Amino acid sequence: MQKPLFLLILSLHLLSAAAFADEDPLRPIRRQFDEVYRLSQEMVEHGSHGHPKEIVRYGKELIERAEKLTDEIEIDASPELKDIKEKILSSLEETIFKTREAVRWGEQKAKGPALEAARKAAFRAKKAREEILVR
Repeated sequence: MQKPLFLLILSLHLLSAAAFADEDPLRPIRRQFDEVYRLSQEMVEHGSHGHPKEIVRYGKELIERAEKLTDEIEIDASPELKDIKEKILSSLEETIFKTREAVRWGEQKAKGPALEAARKAAFRAKKAREEILVR
């Protein structure tokens, strides 16, 4: 007899949690940060295996995504971003700068410098992502 009541309560709890999750105005931006961070990790992973072409491939995609995200954040007027907007934009710009450096080295097939720049870009992407996740 108690099992159906428990299942009903659990179902209602899950439904209410899903409803509140839809109210998060930063959700699309968080997903984009997750994607930028994932690409930075892919760039480092493949670079660690000595594949500068993969640093170039993932780096170019990361730059494209980060630039789109930068544009979206610049025009976003939501109060949730107001306090951290400049810090996030600065981290994204640094991520893009370091990724361009990694791509340049990767195109020259300089594995060591390309990997080092990719690691620095990944670090900046991680910091930017952490800043948005705490909000």
